[in-house]
This record gives sequence, structure tokens and C-alpha cells, in this order.
Amino acid sequence: MTPTQLQAIKADIAADPVMSALPRNGDSNYEIARLYNLPPTVAMSVWRTEVPTKTIRSAITLSSYTPNDAADNTATFTNRALLAQTKQINLQIMLQGLDHVDMSLPQARADLRDAVTQLPTGAAGALISAGGASGATVLTACLRNATRAEKLLNAGTSTTGTVTANLLGFEGTVTDRDIEASWNA
Repeated sequence: MTPTQLQAIKADIAADPVMSALPRNGDSNYEIARLYNLPPTVAMSVWRTEVPTKTIRSAITLSSYTPNDAADNTATFTNRALLAQTKQINLQIMLQGLDHVDMSLPQARADLRDAVTQLPTGAAGALISAGGASGATVLTACLRNATRAEKLLNAGTSTTGTVTANLLGFEGTVTDRDIEASWNA
């Protein structure tokens, strides 16, 4: 943790009647760390830094990339099919060979949203989405709930399409050593 984060933890402990009442010792440091690793009283969504590609894939309706209209050998149909195929290829490039994708990155979220929205594959070329309205279904799959510490140390909100979540300023587990260091911050 950075010195600023340690100072924020220290101030938060001082403001909490339960944690501030605990004596400064190893057992209390362990208990305070445990409390920071629990969910906060009021949940907060964050963009995940390691979204399993299986999670992303399961939030996408691949059949949406298949045109609903019968192929009619017109340039219009071909252009619609090519656009859908281009978006499907972009999705494939984004996920292929990866176990996880960092969705805390704005470009990764924008690319994912673009790959699953505005598909001209509905009846008569109507635009549809393979990832929910405005990509919300697939983007929501890229969220998780923060721990109390992650909520306290978040780096602000970021919106992609219609989905807003916080960015992680700290990610991981708070240890008793972190709490000890916060006392000295």
C-alpha cells in the first residue's frame, strides 16, 4: 500500500467506533485486516482486472452475429454480414488465447462493447446486440463487488455505455502488517 492509502486506512479506523476501540496489538491488527477484507455495509461495484474469458463468453449471444434475413446475393446483405463478421473477429481477437481480460482498462471495455453492439443482423438489417442492450449484459459480467478496503481506496468511477463502476485504487487482501503500517502512517 502507498503512504496515502495507509493514511486513509488509519483515518478510517479512527472514524470507526468498533475498530478504534480495539487495542493496538497483533490480535487487533489481524481483526481489523479481516474486517477490511469483508464486503462493505453498502456494496460497491468495481471493474474487474481479471475477468475470465469464459465469463465474458457466457454473457454473449453468439447467434446474434448470424443475419436473420436469408442471403439474397445483394450488396446490402453482404455488407451487413461483413460488418457482423468484422465485429465477431474483433471479439475473437480480444479473447483468443487469453484466460483473463483486464476490464479496468477503458479501451478494453470500449472494444468489448463495440464488438457486441450495433450488429446489423436483425430483420431487414435492424441493429441488435449480442451483449444485451448497449452491451450492458456483457459489461455487467465484468464487474464484481469491492471489499471494504477496496471501496475505501477506490480510484473513482468510470462508465462504459450504460454501465458505471468504480476503478480499483487498491486490489487485494489487507494484512495485519498493512494495519500495523497504517498506525505509523
